[in-house]
Amino acid sequence: MDMGLFRFLHGDPAHLDGRLTAIAHLVAPLPEGHPGAVMVLGSLLSVQGNYRDQRTMADFFRSEFGLSVEKGIEEIIEQARQNGGLEGALDPDQVRERLRSMGDSEFLPIPAKVVHLSGLDAAASLEGDVVLLGDFAEFQFAHMAVNSFPILYQARYREQERQQMREQIEGMLEKLTSPAGDPPASTEPTLETFQGDLENHLLREILPGMFYAPEASPEAMDAELRFRTFMAPHLYPADVERMVGLVPSIRHGESVAVRQLELLVRKAVALQREDWKTLDSLRKDLGEG
Repeated sequence: MDMGLFRFLHGDPAHLDGRLTAIAHLVAPLPEGHPGAVMVLGSLLSVQGNYRDQRTMADFFRSEFGLSVEKGIEEIIEQARQNGGLEGALDPDQVRERLRSMGDSEFLPIPAKVVHLSGLDAAASLEGDVVLLGDFAEFQFAHMAVNSFPILYQARYREQERQQMREQIEGMLEKLTSPAGDPPASTEPTLETFQGDLENHLLREILPGMFYAPEASPEAMDAELRFRTFMAPHLYPADVERMVGLVPSIRHGESVAVRQLELLVRKAVALQREDWKTLDSLRKDLGEG
């Protein structure tokens, strides 16, 4: 994606990965003996930073309340339901206040280290977000760009992360404050009941949650559960397993896996619409005979 001042060679600005490679291209070679020559390979000045493993939702609950997201919160919710109220459970207002206070007290580190890349093709295959900052005629401005961009990147990444954290915590607090008894039934549609552009909904709303959540995280597990719930009426359960199985390859940007997923989504849509002609064509593309 071309953002004018910079261009994403890999990744999605709306769902930042938290791992960044920022690259500035020098249009002319540095003079012999230039002090910046040790940082440049070919014509590329590149830096990398990893911001994804700092202050996640799990860290928040562990440090603020001594709980693990995976077990502690569910146990608290169950305890509250059994007691018919919030006795012995978390105070939702306290959780929200601690979450708000994080923004007032956090000073975010801006680590980025110089790396040597053999070329833009090699850079585009890296994990995480890879951003080309443009062409520079002078080293000092290229150096300024690779030092300053990680600050902007981390600000946007943290903002997205904090918003996601708020949404997840609010969802947990809604469970915590719901009346005792069975948890409320999901109001989300399924493959069978969805009204609208089904292919777009799957590719843009349901599946990306599995691609962009940190691997093996509670967020990733929630996203997979949401996908499986949506696809539960699918007549080919094996296709659902194939789609889930493609997620690790798609995380690594493998185009063949992306193509396979798109075909499987279109197959599900064709089946739902009883479009047998399209279904036959897609089955051939998928090598199903």
